[in-house]
Amino acid sequence: MRASVYFTEGIPVPGFGRRRLAGLAAALTMSLVLGIMLASVALAIGPVAHFVSAGGPDICRSLDLRPGCDANYSLTAIQYDDGSVSGQYGDRFGRLGGFHAIIDCVVVDGQYAWVSGVITRGSFTDPDTGEVFDLAGLDVSTRLYDGTPDGLTDQISFSILGQEIPCTEMADFELLDVTEGQVVVR
Repeated sequence: MRASVYFTEGIPVPGFGRRRLAGLAAALTMSLVLGIMLASVALAIGPVAHFVSAGGPDICRSLDLRPGCDANYSLTAIQYDDGSVSGQYGDRFGRLGGFHAIIDCVVVDGQYAWVSGVITRGSFTDPDTGEVFDLAGLDVSTRLYDGTPDGLTDQISFSILGQEIPCTEMADFELLDVTEGQVVVR
């Protein structure tokens, strides 16, 4: 085995051959480039204009049912100052299925928010026939209310599936109390 010796300013440095130094330089360069790319993406998105989130065991208590009867509900949406939107939305229907959606629209008016998007995957099983329906590609909308600032109960609407109702319509979907879980509209 041959020991590598590299001279830096006339001082021998054992163990650092030219290949190893070239590899380290390439790794450091790639790290720097990746860091600059990530920073530029973060700057391109810009500051957050609105943030909406909701999560919990759904609206079961509002329907006089046990908590978690309808599995769970989860939503996070961000609207940036430039108007762009990102977020995800999921709703489980207990043993009957559920969905995951990508959010493409957010409107905030005070403590109310309207959110809509497109389901990327999901299914619903008809409890009477057992027939399974694929939900992928369907539109989905919902409405939320953050009651915390007013000392009131947070509220959400049902997930409205398969109807082309963009959040910009600010539809008057019925709101039901969320006694377990939390809604945040900022």
